[in-house]
Amino acid sequence: LMFRPLPKHLDECDACEALVPTKDVDGITRISAAALYTGAAGGFAPCTAEAVVALLEHYGVELAGKNVVVVGRSLVIGRRQAMLLMHRDATVTICNSHTAEIEKITSGADIVVAAIGKAEALGSGCFSPGQVVVDVGINYSAAREKLVGDVDFDAVEPIVGAITPVPSGVGSVTTAVLARHVVLAAGGSI
Repeated sequence: LMFRPLPKHLDECDACEALVPTKDVDGITRISAAALYTGAAGGFAPCTAEAVVALLEHYGVELAGKNVVVVGRSLVIGRRQAMLLMHRDATVTICNSHTAEIEKITSGADIVVAAIGKAEALGSGCFSPGQVVVDVGINYSAAREKLVGDVDFDAVEPIVGAITPVPSGVGSVTTAVLARHVVLAAGGSI
């Protein structure tokens, strides 16, 4: 398991490829990424992206045919999250911090996955009644002196149908997915 960002003296590509793909429990090697993008068997999906799907499935949120907006385009979460959702027949739009009229795009979605990495960047204007919001972000707000997500939870929670909390939301499930991947990589079964 490799945590990013790496120290400046290490090359991220070289470090990723030093991992044995069958032990790559967070899906960061090229082989794991290729399996994720092609839908081929093998390797592990990134833990956080898999945790988002697991949460949605656990709560019976249908993905097939749904309009899902992923806010964030990083290789760590955004792009890989979009691939996992597309493999479940969701129609996925990826936005980022430079997307024009982001409020219009997000408020028209059935499901929004916030992974932009900016404290409370998405406010009430980005959402509409009945939506499902999964907040992957975890940021420290100096103004509020606590951890917050990428979504302004207090402003958005009364509007939407469901929203994950930060902390104790996606992060907790990510830890469980990681533990599952470690057991499987060690040759165990679940």
